[in-house]
Amino acid sequence: GYRMAMIVSGGLALIWTDTAQGSGWTWPDVYRLMAGLMVASAVVSALLLPRLPPAPRPEGGGVRELWGFAAVVAAVGVGVLLTDRFGQTLARAALGDWLAGTTLPASLQARWIDLAALLGGIAFTLPLAAWAARRARFDTLLAGLRDYFSHPGAAAMLVLIVLYKLGDAFAGALLTPFLLKGVGFAAAEVGVVNKLIGLWLTIAGALLGGALMIKLGLWRALLLFGVLQMASNLGFWWLAEGGRGLIGAALLPAFDWGFVKLAQPTPVDGGLLLVVVLENLSGGMGTAAFVALLMSLCSQRYTATQFALLSAFASVGRVWVGPLAGVLAETIGWPTFFIVSTVFALPALGMLWWLRGPIRALDGAPARGS
Repeated sequence: GYRMAMIVSGGLALIWTDTAQGSGWTWPDVYRLMAGLMVASAVVSALLLPRLPPAPRPEGGGVRELWGFAAVVAAVGVGVLLTDRFGQTLARAALGDWLAGTTLPASLQARWIDLAALLGGIAFTLPLAAWAARRARFDTLLAGLRDYFSHPGAAAMLVLIVLYKLGDAFAGALLTPFLLKGVGFAAAEVGVVNKLIGLWLTIAGALLGGALMIKLGLWRALLLFGVLQMASNLGFWWLAEGGRGLIGAALLPAFDWGFVKLAQPTPVDGGLLLVVVLENLSGGMGTAAFVALLMSLCSQRYTATQFALLSAFASVGRVWVGPLAGVLAETIGWPTFFIVSTVFALPALGMLWWLRGPIRALDGAPARGS
């Protein structure tokens, strides 16, 4: 379901809005359709899906847990407001004079100050939310954290979780702008190749990764797939250096499926197709092993809480590097940017080698807390 949603929102939307080759819709039309799909999905979920049996009440009752959740949300809100009010002022005071002495244009200096303000706000908001959870005795969160950190090597595993997808996410954060503006591919071409074909290849990569993981074991699968993820970033460096037409093109025939169409046959760049195949297959394989690692680290008693928290840490690379990636790409250019994204994958491979013993011990081990 997650991948199908990405295909619709990322692939079909680009084809729908392509005025030359696609359906020629406006972006408001697309977003109205997306809103309708979300409403329909919510109605189906509320009315048709089977209900789960009620879970046991947490210690202290559900009301206290709701108050704890509300306290954490309020703390995050305060952090966001204070960051919005004072973040740029503090970042400008800390970095303004230094940036003024560089050769960066004023627009890029402003982007670096915005980034510093964002990172400073995150550094302030996370401890504030943790303090609010403790004060409100938010046991669902606190007990899950205590259980996770009671196991040897928990902190090192958390660092690995943050780093494993960092290089892949760093390159992927700006992939669509790179293909559309950096290389100059058409929106329909990017929608078909990078989104539709690419996401189906990600699903295929996940299935292939799962099958290989049975043979390789968790640690060797994480290491092999991590190396492949890192190497796939070099494909975008190759594309940034050479541009279009490196290895010819294939012709995608016109089609009209009712909900999406290509108005006329569209040439598909061979270099783009090759790079997208490598990127999505390796990314899907890495995701399969990575999710298996997350699940193996969860205690059965706190499965939902711990998996949600570990997934949130895993999203650091995917969500928080976006602003940094944009500023860095403008500063150093596309080819160097993809070299940097490849280097960002190396710390995770080093952590994997260091933690090979604990990760091998997770293979075939019974669920913690069972």
